[in-house]
Amino acid sequence: MSEIESNLNAVRSRIEAARGRSPWHQAVTLVAVTKFHPYAAMEEAVRCGVTDVGENRVQEMEKKFRMGTLPVRWHLQGHLQKNKVKKAVAAADLIQSGDSPELLAEIGRRASEIGKRQDVLLEFNISGEATKYGLAPEDLNAVCAAAQAIPGIAVRGLMCMAPNEAPELTRPVFRRARGMWERMKTLFPEGQISVLSMGMTNDFEVAVEEGATMVRIGTAIFGPREYK
Repeated sequence: MSEIESNLNAVRSRIEAARGRSPWHQAVTLVAVTKFHPYAAMEEAVRCGVTDVGENRVQEMEKKFRMGTLPVRWHLQGHLQKNKVKKAVAAADLIQSGDSPELLAEIGRRASEIGKRQDVLLEFNISGEATKYGLAPEDLNAVCAAAQAIPGIAVRGLMCMAPNEAPELTRPVFRRARGMWERMKTLFPEGQISVLSMGMTNDFEVAVEEGATMVRIGTAIFGPREYK
């Protein structure tokens, strides 16, 4: 058994245990974050059953996207600059970092140009940290209304990042995100809002306990990154 396979088994067991503690017992999609890890590591994860991979940078996602034809869904979860939207739309199945109305409009424009309806998540800065990107939680209703009027995008849910704190201290952020996500369900057509993406290596168990339907995990699967 490879190290990646062993790590994946451990992560999946922890997700299942957290699901058992969650009042919703919801299905949880695991996004394996391959940022700064080699393509071979991603191939090994896919061999072990990973179906969703995430990248933070458009350049790295585009490079790996072109290297092969792995049967995966591509997620872009890092902050997206407007001048890189065209490339992001060409490769991503789900853009998780819809963090401003202007960016959503540009995603819609670029998607429409190629006849695509791009799935996106609205990223909210629920913790209020100045170092984090994201929409203001108090703008939820207005942003949802504006997003529905943009051709070329389909909002599928909400993404957030918790503070880099001890896992238990992230719980209020995740709990508020769950409440906002439930509100979003009433603002869009029935069934459209299905993804609540929250939780990473440090805090994914608390996120699942609080209702996450998607977690974004890199280090716990692939080991520490070699930053470039």
